[in-house]
Amino acid sequence: MTIEFSCSHCNKVLKTSDDKAGRRAKCPQCGEPISVPMPEDVAGSDDGFDGFGEFDSESPVSEDQSFLAGSPVREEDSFLNQENIDCPMCGAPVSVGAIKCQACGETLQASGRKGGRWEPRVFSIGEVFSRTWEVYKANLGMVLGVPLLAGVIYFIGAFAIGIVAALLGVALVSMVGGDMAPLAQIPVALVQNILVYGILFYVQLGGQLTFLKIVRGENPELNVMFSCGPFLGRMFLCSIIYFILCFLGFLLLIIPGIIVALMFWPFSFILVDRNLPGIDSFSEARKVTSGNLLNLFGLSILLGLITILGAVVTLGIGLIFIIPFTYMAQTVAYAEMTNQ
Repeated sequence: MTIEFSCSHCNKVLKTSDDKAGRRAKCPQCGEPISVPMPEDVAGSDDGFDGFGEFDSESPVSEDQSFLAGSPVREEDSFLNQENIDCPMCGAPVSVGAIKCQACGETLQASGRKGGRWEPRVFSIGEVFSRTWEVYKANLGMVLGVPLLAGVIYFIGAFAIGIVAALLGVALVSMVGGDMAPLAQIPVALVQNILVYGILFYVQLGGQLTFLKIVRGENPELNVMFSCGPFLGRMFLCSIIYFILCFLGFLLLIIPGIIVALMFWPFSFILVDRNLPGIDSFSEARKVTSGNLLNLFGLSILLGLITILGAVVTLGIGLIFIIPFTYMAQTVAYAEMTNQ
């Protein structure tokens, strides 16, 4: 016998065999947890949908057609992560959990967070490596291409700025001359450093946002890398504060510096993820890393060892694959810590 009922959250009509009655699952349309009602409960209910008569309630539903196909699932686990739903705006198929429809740009849910919630949680190093490997394999081209493009942009930009700065320095020295010549180069060096760091922060934030979207299953385009200009001012401010805090921490011996560095490490991810005022990203970072400092330290050590050993074993060639993996692992760690 077939049980037909509608999701209490989105009203999608679902059907499954009566032997699934009482089970908990996640709706394939909205992802919210629901319970399959008992047959007697369905028989006497009126959910406002017409057309149920076209289904033959006496014909069993095959296992592969039921939305509950497979073994029983826990409420916190979704077996429909790879299923598609229809965009409510244009009708195009989109993945469950997607933020926007790739066809029409319609926003489907807030920020891709599980259940619409962004909340700190304690992560597991094992889960980070497992999820990183799955995302890495599934998006290999994008994962390798983003750091490579970022490196090329930074190298070319820094090289060009260095040449211009050198020419300006020579011109100023020849104009000023004497003991004032070294002082004349100070403003040139200052502007050079600001521009170089501007390029570095630009590609860093763009890469982090792109990787974060990949982890959340949003299938970002490469142009996401070039969308972080509005964050640059806050990134400069936060980076200066972060450097000062870490410097003071290391002055108090090594351990306080490590703690401070790990405590506020996710601030740049939080900037691009939540678009907060600069200083607020530090308070949020502290919440996110609360209870995760030891795991972050362990993860950092492991990623460092992987990078060093990989570079030695492959004579540096393997870094093409290892560096993107470590970047992705950091992104996954942030996603795990914020329940994404």
